[in-house]
Amino acid sequence: MKLDDKIAAAKHLIYEFGAAKPALMCSFGKDSMVLLHLIREVLPLNRMSTHAYPVPIIYHRHPWFAMKNMFADSVIRSWALEVHDYPPLVCGVKFKKDRLELVARYRFGEDGAMDLPMNTEEPISRRDFVCGLNDWILRPKMELMTFPWQNVFIGHKSADIDLFDGRVPLHCDNTTIGKAELVFPLRHWSDDDVWDYIEAEHVPYDMRRYKDRAEIEDKWLNPDYLHACTRCIDPRNKAEQEVDCPKTGGKVPNIGQQVLRLQQRPDYIGENEEEQPCQIQ
Repeated sequence: MKLDDKIAAAKHLIYEFGAAKPALMCSFGKDSMVLLHLIREVLPLNRMSTHAYPVPIIYHRHPWFAMKNMFADSVIRSWALEVHDYPPLVCGVKFKKDRLELVARYRFGEDGAMDLPMNTEEPISRRDFVCGLNDWILRPKMELMTFPWQNVFIGHKSADIDLFDGRVPLHCDNTTIGKAELVFPLRHWSDDDVWDYIEAEHVPYDMRRYKDRAEIEDKWLNPDYLHACTRCIDPRNKAEQEVDCPKTGGKVPNIGQQVLRLQQRPDYIGENEEEQPCQIQ
């Protein structure tokens, strides 16, 4: 499929699902910026809002390391975006033999939820980091909220490679979570397609995060990554009752066996992209 065909298919999905209380779940990475641009090309301006952009934005902004949000803040101002954030329902971890990630579960739809993992990295010497227990697990929560959106666009692609799960191909264009639709207009796009579109349409992107069509190795300014100490909440550590805490400089109890485990793989991710091709309903 040529890029022009992929653009047309993406715009068709945006048009079909953009009629009923839409929103965009946005990280302000390269894929989100392309989707942000496509939505503005397809949907009319929201005349009922004080903001010019056609749909509201859901941006789960973590409260640490404000410099990670500098690019997002600049786009929010220049594109006059209406941006919503809200605390998670619960926080926990997911893990396998060689990797652990912090996970936040957010409300999605009337009675559904979505798990959003962070690419969790070890603390860097002489740089600040978050505490996996006090900052993440014990962060403020929200049990009840009104989810006002019916259709939510997200920039997930079948070509994406996840640090934890590896390939994460989508087997549908849209899926229902909590009576709301999660829609994937970029499902069939490649990374090269995204960069070709960015260059052709002059879509802004975070130049501190990307260079030569790739993410730079240093993730310090990348909002998709979080440097955190997880020693006392790591379920893989079953032997020690106490662990060294780099925040306090002393010993703290190891509660890894008590931490909530959010291991579930989303239903819309399959082993094979083509196993269940979806059609717009």
